[in-house]
Amino acid sequence: MVRVGDERIDDEEIRALIRQNRKIDAIKRVRERTGFSLAEAKDAVEALEQTMR
Repeated sequence: MVRVGDERIDDEEIRALIRQNRKIDAIKRVRERTGFSLAEAKDAVEALEQTMR
């Protein structure tokens, strides 16, 4: 799980997209679910990606 501001991002669908090297789709999904800006969603996905390594 990754905390960005007041939002917590930990979703198996997002993790699956990252594992499939579909980072752009993961960023889009985060934006849909949280209303984050593009930069915030990208940062959240990259932070989640780091926890998966």
